[in-house]
Amino acid sequence: PKGQFPLLAMSLFSLPDPLGCTDSSTFPSLVMMMKTMMTRSLLCASLLVLVLYGVAFVAGSAPISGFRPPAVPLVVMDPYMSIWSFANQLTDTNTTLWDGDQKPMTGLIRIDKEVFRWLGQSSASPMTQKSVVVTPTSTVYTFQQAGVQLVVTFLTPMLPSSLELMARPITYLTLDASSTDGKVHSIELYYDVTGLIAVNQGSEQVTWSRQTSPKGLNVARIGTTAQNIFGVSGDGVGLNWGYFYLASSSGEQAISLASDSRFRFLSDRPFVANDTRPPAISGQDYPALVIDWKFTVSSSQSVAKSVILAYDDVYSIEYFGEKMKAYWTRQFSSIVDLIDQASADYTNLQRQAASFDQSFFSRMSTAGGDEYSTVTALAYRQVVGGAKFVWASSRDRVWYFMKEISSDGDLSTMDVIFPASSFFLYYNASWLDLLLQPLIAYANNETYIKYNLAWVPHHLGPYPIGNLPPNKQENMPVEETGNMFLMLAAIAQRYPAIVQQGGTVSKYASLLRSWAEYLKDQLPDPGNQLTTDDFAGPTPHDSNLAAKGILGLQGYAILCTMMGDTSGAATYSSLVKTYATKWLVLSNPNNTDHTRLRYDQEGWSLKYNLVWQNVLKQDVFPQSLFDSELAYYHSKMNAYGVPLDVRKDYTKIDWESWCATFAPTTSGFASFFHPLYKFANETTSRVPLTDWYWTTPGTKSGFQARPVLGAFWLQALLKGV
Repeated sequence: PKGQFPLLAMSLFSLPDPLGCTDSSTFPSLVMMMKTMMTRSLLCASLLVLVLYGVAFVAGSAPISGFRPPAVPLVVMDPYMSIWSFANQLTDTNTTLWDGDQKPMTGLIRIDKEVFRWLGQSSASPMTQKSVVVTPTSTVYTFQQAGVQLVVTFLTPMLPSSLELMARPITYLTLDASSTDGKVHSIELYYDVTGLIAVNQGSEQVTWSRQTSPKGLNVARIGTTAQNIFGVSGDGVGLNWGYFYLASSSGEQAISLASDSRFRFLSDRPFVANDTRPPAISGQDYPALVIDWKFTVSSSQSVAKSVILAYDDVYSIEYFGEKMKAYWTRQFSSIVDLIDQASADYTNLQRQAASFDQSFFSRMSTAGGDEYSTVTALAYRQVVGGAKFVWASSRDRVWYFMKEISSDGDLSTMDVIFPASSFFLYYNASWLDLLLQPLIAYANNETYIKYNLAWVPHHLGPYPIGNLPPNKQENMPVEETGNMFLMLAAIAQRYPAIVQQGGTVSKYASLLRSWAEYLKDQLPDPGNQLTTDDFAGPTPHDSNLAAKGILGLQGYAILCTMMGDTSGAATYSSLVKTYATKWLVLSNPNNTDHTRLRYDQEGWSLKYNLVWQNVLKQDVFPQSLFDSELAYYHSKMNAYGVPLDVRKDYTKIDWESWCATFAPTTSGFASFFHPLYKFANETTSRVPLTDWYWTTPGTKSGFQARPVLGAFWLQALLKGV
């Protein structure tokens, strides 16, 4: 039965040599027979490969066949190491950083005596790409040419079951070659990554070196000569400190100018193993880390080769003068030690990733349908790649920092963490606590820069540097204060330790009370304030913002209850009821079929903040409000979604996905979500999935690659799957 086949396949075809050769001559005869049968049809061969790399072929439990991502994640580990393909074919363009800055990788293959390319740009003809499949942990490309199939897999096993795995800056690149015509073929595979991977600008010099790891891996690295740690910050910049690593247990490695190594491969000449001319200009000489393998394949013998791609940023975050290293450094003394462990873990992590992906598609399809699971799978690495676990040594604890990618480049922006929070509430609520702690500590004046505002901070500074004085904040008082209480209450309901002795809520109880008093005084009409949708400017008397404040105050009442403050809980809950009653009148004074954008004038808007009533399992507003709002949104639906409000045709995909959860049934959710899937599949804006786009032409308005897509997980959270 096909429902059992994935587990059977994973058991039979697990790689015995993590970073070497997977040769079927080492397998039992049954396996050889099955692999021979598989090569008799493209369908079966593709099925085997995709099952091996984590795509379960159970009805309703796989990405939709033929889905075309607007951009494809390849090496996505954190906000700086985020490499994508912006095209349908892996050979159409060079690989880039999330913002489109060139970070070229090149892949070539010699089949018998003819050379083709499978990755990036070169003079060789491209292989024929048959498919690309994106799962949460993997991107799998399948190529065919001249009687050979090549399956290229980028595996980044950032699995939410393990903090250690989530914190590893590791991607495995695996190349699996097999014969499709029953003949024996001579194969040579080539891969290189240029020094542009480790710089902010191509004018920067890079240097390189090679070593053998304690476990015998061949390890090459490249990085800037300057190593100006924290020399650049903010948005649209690349990391130019630390080193990029390539490691393998097999193959011929070289460090040379990319033009030279590619020319030698194309002309079938031997490589120069070590270029002795460092340093070199990264964007002029194009020095590159190179690896090459030679082998044969036949109908009964396929071969897989793998390399580890890693990045050691040396220091990850500067928090008000304290330099913090990546969390993985707590377990490993060096990146080479981590690479050795990653090599040893590869086979097991393949299995774990396959299991996670299979479960993911099953759960998400159950929660919201196949289109929902397909788009959410695409968003997974965009979310986890937007944040970084670090070790705060002065506090002897792990912290978590998020980047506001592409909109401001800020560090730990509250209203970016807020939509992403659905992801963390679904997988591990304590990690959301770790995201909030640096902001709360700053607001509590535990830093050399003192915070003196009555509301929750907007952010900490330009990523990766926290150094922002309060007079430089982009103030969103009700927005961020409401966000804080909503998230803290949701965390507490799922991770009660946060309200216990020493937990965040208990530790900062007096600060939280001061924020609650501020919020109380701003309701039920927040006046003229910025919201998270600040591109629209301040919106006076914003009813959606008011709803957030009201529900946020209810969140604080929940925290009071959990801390044993029954008097405080009663006081704030009573205020919430009064405010909610007033809100229902102020937001819809004429008792129409929808609520207003502003209390004081006709118009409408998506009331995405209302969904937190369901997250917190409260009954502040009547169910009829959700029903009438959802029906009205359907009446405003364009080809690619519902506009954010009456003023413009653009929308926010994160807020749309939250409004879709107003539907009481899975089919109702799927109906609302369909235009979002259609946008992701059809948009001509070829960038990592944007959250701000135009709903009629289906093009980007702004933003890309932002971790706010964690909002997609809310449907699964509410359905409890």
